Parts: sequence; C-alpha cells; structure tokens
Amino acid sequence: MFITIATAFIFCAKTTIGQVQTDTLINFSDTTEVDKPRFQQQPGLALAASKIFFSEKRWSIGGFGEFNYVPFQQNVNTDLGDLELYYSGLYRYSTFFGYRLTDKLIWNSEFQIEFMHDRDGNTHQEILVEAFVDYLYADYLKARLGFYPLTIGYVNNNDEPVMFYSVNRSDVERLITPSTWIEFGAMFYGNISKDWSYALGFSQGLNSEEFVGASWIRQGREIRLGVPRSLAINPQINYHGLPGATLSVSGYYGNSGQGNAVRMNDREEDIKGRINLTTAYGTYHWRTFRFVALGTYGTLSDTEKIYQQTAEHADNGGQVLGSNTYGYLFELGSDILPYLRRGPASQRQHRSSFLFDSHEMKLSLFGRYERLNTHQQVNPLLQSIPRVESNLSITTLGVNFNTKENIVLKANYQYRRNKSPLDPNPVSNMVETGIGFIF
Repeated sequence: MFITIATAFIFCAKTTIGQVQTDTLINFSDTTEVDKPRFQQQPGLALAASKIFFSEKRWSIGGFGEFNYVPFQQNVNTDLGDLELYYSGLYRYSTFFGYRLTDKLIWNSEFQIEFMHDRDGNTHQEILVEAFVDYLYADYLKARLGFYPLTIGYVNNNDEPVMFYSVNRSDVERLITPSTWIEFGAMFYGNISKDWSYALGFSQGLNSEEFVGASWIRQGREIRLGVPRSLAINPQINYHGLPGATLSVSGYYGNSGQGNAVRMNDREEDIKGRINLTTAYGTYHWRTFRFVALGTYGTLSDTEKIYQQTAEHADNGGQVLGSNTYGYLFELGSDILPYLRRGPASQRQHRSSFLFDSHEMKLSLFGRYERLNTHQQVNPLLQSIPRVESNLSITTLGVNFNTKENIVLKANYQYRRNKSPLDPNPVSNMVETGIGFIF
C-alpha cells in the first residue's frame, strides 16, 4: 500500500493543470503560458475523476490522495456513533480508471480506501467504489448510469483536495449535505444554453436504519445493488452567465424507510422517512480571489418512527433525528504570491522539478465562517429524550501552499462552538494540517 501511494505521489507531481496566472503587483494581465496537459471538469465530477472525458487515449488512469492530521480531542463524546465527528487522523487514497468504449459511450470507475483513527488509537477502514457509464448523445442531453456522486451542494462534485481550501471538508457539507455522497441510479444532464446547465437524477435512496442523530442522514448512505424499495430525485440547475461566477441550486427528495416498518401504538406502521433537502451555492473568481457562499435546508419526516427503528437495530441505541436542519457558510480566499513577487513574469526564471514548479506555485490565505444545526426542530414526542446534536458555529482561518498546481500543503485553525445545551463535552478549538495531491 505504501509503495502504491508513494508511486502515485511521484506520478502526480509530474502532472500539471496547465495555464496558470502569475500576476504582479502592477499588472494583473501578466500571465505565463505553460504548454502542459490541463485537467478539465466534466459535470458532476471533480478534476481527476473527469480525466477520461478529455483524454486523447481510449483509457486513462488518475486519482488523488489526502493525508490529514487533527489533534486528539481529550473531552470528545465517543458515544456519538459516527467517527466522522471526532476522528484524529484521516488518510484517503483514490484511483480512477476510465475507458472510452465508443466516441459517445464512456466507462468510468473509482476505487477509494480511507483510514480514520480514533482517540484510542484504533484504525477504522472504509472502502468506496464508483462505477458508471456515460452516454454523450448531444450537448443538451447526456446520461449517466451506475454508482456515481450525486449532483448536490458544492463539495460533493469538487471533493479532491486541491479544489477546496480547508484541511477537511466543511462541517456543513459533511453533516447536513453528506459528502462524498454516492448512490446507484441514473442521471440526465447537459447544457440548456451557453449560460444554463442542468442535471436530473433518480437514485435508490438512503437507509433510515443507519441514521445517527449528530450527523443527521449521513450514515444512511449505502453502496448497494438491488431493486430499490423507494426512489429519490436529485435535480440541479446552474447559471454561468456572469463572468467569473457560478450560481447553482440543487436538491434531494425521497423516502429513506426502504419499505421497513415499526410497531407503534400496538400496530405495525410503515416508515417513510421523507427527506427534503435543498441547497444553493454561488462562487465568484476575481483576479487572485475566490469567494464561496452556500446554504442548505432539510426536513425529515417520521423521526419518531426512526427513533424506534434505530432503538431496535442500532448498536448505539435509539437516535433522535432533527425534523428540520439548516447550514450555511461564507468563504473568502486569495493567492498572495503575486503580491509578493516583483517584476514581470516573463523575466522570472522558470524552475521546476517533480515536486514543484515556480510558475504554478500559490500561497493562499483563506477564512470561512459556517453555521449549522442538525436539530433546529425536534418532534415533540422526542423532546425529552437525551440526544447528541451538532449545533455548531465554526470560524476557520488557514493557509494553502501549492508547490505545483496539483500538490497542496494545508494548515488551518478552527474556532469551534457547539451551542447545544445538551453537549456536556464540547469539542475544543483545533489546528489541522494536511497534504493533498491529484494526478
């Protein structure tokens, strides 16, 4: 495993994304052309995952890796039931293989392995698989079938480490809009016009039996193949008509009960577990600056039935789920390296190796504020039951150093507060560090 990761790291360092802006303090139009391969992005996929769609060969191999460290939380509540809420280290490595069956029919797949460490030094392993086929009928109509990432929120389709600033993905898009979110289904997507694009997916739905209160519907994601008991719909609409900006609205609507029932009031009652999750975001790029704003709001029905269901089947007892949740964030970052350099880019000596490239280096500072509540509203029947909830206010300040366009070193400080009066062991502030790459 170590040899595989080391080989991929060296290989990724030899791969670049292409044209990079090297602005000076005086002239922001000063750019340098770098005649090297460039990653491009297919709708619904991140950069490395999109490689086959732009490859000149019939096949492609790509991937990414990230290795993050979070200090141990001495006062953490390990009864939360979801390691995502309190892990100390995360190591994730992914390989993509794509094959162009015909000019219009493309196979794409991913194998991802993830290791997470808890406070007691135990290692938990998770394997994730994607496998899907795209049919490129026309610019206005394409289709995707198989296990694929849903087109919802921002980071679920921009989840590779060079595509977001912070060491770990934001809590809003881990706990309210769970990433990475993969389901089995079919999706149609394309461009309506030069300014508008769309996606419309139908998938197998989540499993309410696995829900955990403090991370809402996150644990209900499953990679399973079979006849679904319920279907979910996943629409998205995007606007690209403003220079440097993208506006997107997406949603996920469907049941999570999967045909199960519980005994309530001396009779069997079906669990619908209806999820209505709507999210919207906007991004804006100006010179060396990048701004992201995102908001999400969700509702879940039958939370009293889900409590009974998890009490009967879950290892950590009955789970009190929020019937209403929300989250939002604002993030601003900028590459400050052009402000520190002097003189035109054409006069600067170009230096490069397998680990760095002077034309592609970036030094980005960023700040982000996020607010989320997994239990904005709780069913009156469950109000008096003890629960763990994530009612978080988080401010993150950090720095990224891109030695090349596809390699990043990260560090950030988080000021965290759980506003829930039910949390006896609030998570303290933390410093996170990490390294990431794509190839």
